Amino acid sequence: MSFWGWLFGGEGKSLRVTLNPDEGGETYDRIWSRKRFRALVLLPVLGLAALLLLVLGAGTLLMEKRHSRELEHRLEESRQQASRLEGLEAQLRETEALLLKLGNMVGAAELLPDSLSGGEGAALAEAAPSPREGLKRGEMEMLRSLPSAWPLHGWTTQEFRAEHGPGHHPGIDIAVEEGTPVRAAGAGAVLVAGWNDEYGNFVILDHGFVVTSLYGHNSHLAVRKEDRVEQGDIIAYSGSTGRSTAPHLHFEIRRNGIAEDPKKYLLD
Repeated sequence: MSFWGWLFGGEGKSLRVTLNPDEGGETYDRIWSRKRFRALVLLPVLGLAALLLLVLGAGTLLMEKRHSRELEHRLEESRQQASRLEGLEAQLRETEALLLKLGNMVGAAELLPDSLSGGEGAALAEAAPSPREGLKRGEMEMLRSLPSAWPLHGWTTQEFRAEHGPGHHPGIDIAVEEGTPVRAAGAGAVLVAGWNDEYGNFVILDHGFVVTSLYGHNSHLAVRKEDRVEQGDIIAYSGSTGRSTAPHLHFEIRRNGIAEDPKKYLLD
């Protein structure tokens, strides 16, 4: 019977092992049980198998860890992209809300995006508009031209009052030091640059869309009739000319020749 047949078979319980040295010495003569031989043979085999399993497990773990890092990287990229999209959507909502406000100011609803016409304009705060490629040319022109920026910053000493009679005040008065630069509230053409007893040195700008703005009581002017100005350009310097008791700027906005509260247009 072979060794492997004896080791894993059912016959015989022990094996005699005799080792005779070639050059004398003590002879090794022992009787080994089958269980002992099995342990001697199987332990290295089991150890090798365990080592292989450990190597395979470590390799699998490294692959899973690498895959996890790739997923985390993709997730972070997705989060960043979602954040950028949210920012762009917020800017779009702000722009369309601004267009709605400006369109209502001048009654130019045809210049507004489709999502702001009809009932959707009233529900702007509740429903986000769908994305668009960009603003129409007319919308950009309206944003650039309307008098939406303060001509200067100071203390508002008198507010707009629409009532006719002694309390009527067709604009707002802004108290500042004499010589403070007065800037165009919006882009447009100089319609009037001159003097009268009421406003002293004054400027009227034509912004288009039947909207004009007036700047009165200036010490001196920096523009002439028919000049073109951009929003923020210096058009005069504050003073106390005309019917005035102290340095300030009288600022009016009119649509179709009718005075309206300038703060309805000012956005900052």
